Amino acid sequence: MVRLPPSQYPVAHAIYRDHCAYFPLIAAVLGGEQNGVIYADREKNATQFYVEHAFGFAQVFGAPVPAFERALQRYLLVDKAFSSTKARLYTPYCPSFLLTGDCDGMRSWRQHFQLDAARAGTIGNSLDAPVKGLTLIDANATHVDLIENSFGVIGRFWRTPDDFIHHSNAVLAMIEGQAVGLCYAAAVAGGRAEIDVLTLPAYRQLGVARAVVRSFNQRCLARNVLPLWDCFTNNIASMALCRSAGFMPLDDSYPFFTISR
Repeated sequence: MVRLPPSQYPVAHAIYRDHCAYFPLIAAVLGGEQNGVIYADREKNATQFYVEHAFGFAQVFGAPVPAFERALQRYLLVDKAFSSTKARLYTPYCPSFLLTGDCDGMRSWRQHFQLDAARAGTIGNSLDAPVKGLTLIDANATHVDLIENSFGVIGRFWRTPDDFIHHSNAVLAMIEGQAVGLCYAAAVAGGRAEIDVLTLPAYRQLGVARAVVRSFNQRCLARNVLPLWDCFTNNIASMALCRSAGFMPLDDSYPFFTISR
């Protein structure tokens, strides 16, 4: 298992573009737009890869190589050499070392969704309870401090505030001058956006999230970007919100491993 130099990222990226389970957070590392590391079974002509975003989201893809997976097992479960406090591993493909009983406590289940653009365009505001004074705003540079003070997400995925503003397609929900909700892309790659949505606790179950998600979706579609949604299957609110906003499952739910230091 070797750490790939940036000069080899395009090779891995080309293989990932055709992968059946595509996550923009992973593709953003492969494309050099966001921070992370890439490991492979060898530096040249590699066939299996492990990509780890700086925030901890990670994925294994490519043709299985037993020696590589043994080294990855040590990296994740013995040495715990990942840089973040947790490795958050997407496993539509699951290495065999994670299928032992010892890893059961790390496993949960997630579902991957994609916006049905045609259906999303037919969803009207009547689905939401009216929210008095709600205003939806496309975020710009003047909103950086407001977003950071309210939600603390500016540097979670994006390298700089400028990157966040110019690439995340963020939409703010405002009520009486207060930011109460935010929908943005944690990453954009391959014409797809990894959606993240937050609502302040006092404003939940009022239709704020659905309104800001719909506005985000329309902003993305106007830029020829297709929103994706990925959430834990036991997050009933998130599962219901994404379906009501026009998202459709891409496949069956898949195992997801959270590995702590």
